[in-house]
Amino acid sequence: MPASQPKEQLAASCRHCGSPVPEGSSLKDFCCAGCEAVHRLLVDQGLTRYYSLADGKAAPAPEPKQDRGFAWLEPLVARAESSTGAVCALELDVQGIHCAACVWLMNELFRRQAGGASLTVNPALGKVRLAWRKGSFDVAGFLRSVEGFGYLFGPSRKRSESASHDLPIRLGICAAITMNVMLFSVSFYVGLTPADGEVFSLFSQLSVWLSTGVVLVGGWPFFRSAWRGLRSGVLHLDLPIALGILLVFSTSLLKARDGRGDLAYFDTLNTFVTLMLVGRWLQQRVLERNRRFLLEDDGADGLFTRRQEGDRLVTVCAAELRASDVLVIAPGELVPVDAELLDARASFSTDWVTGEPDVRAVERGGEVPAGAFNAARAAAHLRARTDFQDSPLVALLRQTPSAPGRVPAHARFWNAVSRRWVLSVLLVSGLGLALWLPQGQDKALQVAVALLVVTCPCAIGIAVPLAYELTQTRLRRLGLFVRSQDLLDRLPRVCKVLFDKTGTLTLGRLELVDREAVNALAPGTRDVAFDMASRSNHPVSRCLAAALSRAGARFSAGAQVTEHPGQGLELLREDGTWRLGAPAWAAPGATGLEGTVLALNGQPLATFALRESVRADARREIQALREAGQEVWLISGDAPERVRAMAEALGVPVEHALGGQRPEDKAEAVARIDQSDTLYLGDGVNDSLAFERAFCAGTPAIDRPVLPGKSDFFLMGEGLSSIREALELSGRLRQVVRRIIGIALAYNVVTVSVSLAGLMTPLRAAVVMPLSSLSLILFTLASLSARRQHAANGKPQALKELPA
Repeated sequence: MPASQPKEQLAASCRHCGSPVPEGSSLKDFCCAGCEAVHRLLVDQGLTRYYSLADGKAAPAPEPKQDRGFAWLEPLVARAESSTGAVCALELDVQGIHCAACVWLMNELFRRQAGGASLTVNPALGKVRLAWRKGSFDVAGFLRSVEGFGYLFGPSRKRSESASHDLPIRLGICAAITMNVMLFSVSFYVGLTPADGEVFSLFSQLSVWLSTGVVLVGGWPFFRSAWRGLRSGVLHLDLPIALGILLVFSTSLLKARDGRGDLAYFDTLNTFVTLMLVGRWLQQRVLERNRRFLLEDDGADGLFTRRQEGDRLVTVCAAELRASDVLVIAPGELVPVDAELLDARASFSTDWVTGEPDVRAVERGGEVPAGAFNAARAAAHLRARTDFQDSPLVALLRQTPSAPGRVPAHARFWNAVSRRWVLSVLLVSGLGLALWLPQGQDKALQVAVALLVVTCPCAIGIAVPLAYELTQTRLRRLGLFVRSQDLLDRLPRVCKVLFDKTGTLTLGRLELVDREAVNALAPGTRDVAFDMASRSNHPVSRCLAAALSRAGARFSAGAQVTEHPGQGLELLREDGTWRLGAPAWAAPGATGLEGTVLALNGQPLATFALRESVRADARREIQALREAGQEVWLISGDAPERVRAMAEALGVPVEHALGGQRPEDKAEAVARIDQSDTLYLGDGVNDSLAFERAFCAGTPAIDRPVLPGKSDFFLMGEGLSSIREALELSGRLRQVVRRIIGIALAYNVVTVSVSLAGLMTPLRAAVVMPLSSLSLILFTLASLSARRQHAANGKPQALKELPA
């Protein structure tokens, strides 16, 4: 148990990651099945040191994928092993790294496998570099062992953004220089004058040269951004920042050149640039961490498959496939085109395309749709019916980059603020110059520069980014990871929440209605049932195998199990014929049986009732959303009657339940409902087109990068409360931002009045500007960190603290 969890939350905290356990969850000690599976694996393999290293910072673990395909890995390993030398090396992307415990776990698993040379993990970028002795290391085996703990590997596609390295370096340089210039400025403020000769000249020159470095190093990101905005006709917040830096530096440079270093604003300018860099770093930090947590989406170019070429088997990119190609699809791998089965029989899961967890049995000559996964335990041989360019996956996997230069509607507010701020600053500075010009050029210039200094947008440059960073960090701890920079600006406009059904409101798997049905079995009977269920990939079998394993069932390696598609599993033993499956087939003489039956020689021994596993808090969260004024819709590819039944069970109006929806139908439905106010949550590639039409989109499916790559956020864990929390926190954030802007305007009214009166000196500006920034930072922390009371369901509730 992570030691950092508050005592009052221990009873409801996940034993693996410390996240709240959804109310009503049958798991009790875990927030999701993934955390339960990974915790058991860590304990069984003696890797519990992971928890002491994680120190309560572990993230919810996705449920490990069974028999995940590694077709993409084969050409990479072959290329690495074709190099000269005894040691091979390969760089891969990895999903799910979040702390030092992850690095330790991967290194420990690598150490336990023979043939490895070295493993280097880059948690900041989400990459690993492994080296091994040629011919003596099972790369795929090592990756599978790590993926069992909830991680995912993929080809190396992640690239470090220049700002990731740029900003921290620029910030460090500017902070160091600023502190030194402040020391020189203190001497001016306490009495150092031009009459002091060489000392004054030395300190002035040092201030000039050091400040020039700050402007060049720290101001460059704002100059570049402002120039790009002007070229595209957009006035954004970097423009007033860039103008303020240039004008204040130029004026201070003139004063220093005239020998008036005591009247320059170098220290204030350097402090301002450093604070702006802090704000810019805060804007990018959490978003970059969230994006690097996942694998990169490479669209259709990221699909690989095996093609039979004579007596050779070649791994090729799916885009190279042509009609009549013979494909070999390993267990867990994707069928990229519509194809014809060449084997006698095989099983395929179409959950990724249809959204439903059913496994289909296909006979020789039968059609296997593009997007299906091989759900059998043996490779399947298929003949492609179309070229890949004609596959329906091409449209569903396409990437949709935003049009360059286009300004979204939700960004207009900030553009308007920037434009007015720039014009106001320039007008006020010009007014001050004109008013004081009769008093002399020096005095007029001092007033104009003072106005430029005190009206620089410190509030928007650091306090607002801090507010966004606090909110995103809070959501991350709730299991919602923001990927789009403008999501929190859009969420307050959301009035309609649209859910897919399977894998979104449900968990994409079945569960036992009564676990005691398994616990009540005799040990020998339990072992036989496990021998059968563990040898099938059918959703019913997977559910029963997991429950039997938890109950202590033992596996027999020599058991010969036959799977009868559409009926069940059969095991011949000395004591008779065992069957697990449909009642009419397993126990044909019995009547009134429902569910899945375990029988011996036709006599029923146990009945297992299963149901679609609904997220524990789904009904409560849907009710809370509706009470908050949100319209809730259910849009699914499942049969209409099943969708309506789910809607009635969860409290969704039946008229808002749309079933039998193809991907194109979902997109049309979203477009019809949306008035720039929808939030769509889906998990399958059949939701891909709907994502493009929705105002906001998110997914709980992170096992494949397609949906996260198109989404504004992704979810971890099995609860839905983070959706409601995100809507509430985004509204709270908007209020805080408006108050920040209001306070900044009030501050500017006072300081502008003082400056126009000729009372703002460099010393007063050096004190007022940082003090105002610090005050706004403290206000932001207090507004978003303190417990507050708000009305919900007519009762006051406390919002948990936001981390500072």
